[in-house]
Amino acid sequence: MQTTGGRFTLDINGRRYSGRGKGTIMPATATRENGANQDGTGWSSVKPQLASLDLTFDRGVGLKWDADMMLAELNVTFVETDAGKRTHLFTNANWSGQPSLDTENGEVSGLKIETATYQVN
Repeated sequence: MQTTGGRFTLDINGRRYSGRGKGTIMPATATRENGANQDGTGWSSVKPQLASLDLTFDRGVGLKWDADMMLAELNVTFVETDAGKRTHLFTNANWSGQPSLDTENGEVSGLKIETATYQVN
């Protein structure tokens, strides 16, 4: 039986953090858009984009939102524990978004890690 998902570990700049929910990886560094011209012929455009990792955290993970959000570079290791220890490296990355705290359950969302330097092992 092959495991397709499950638990993960997350290290940011050498420190382990607990993710609250799922991590969503967007590995592509280009996106394609297609459309139609007025005469019915098609067109395509390829645009660069950053690879990203969308996460939610427990507010107790120890991130100092202002100080940690200002870090110039992040080196992030995301390991899919139950999916064959697949390792995703986001190097020279930066935070994107704004943290939002749910006071009912303590979940922090709205954060994404983005980089042009992504690799999976």
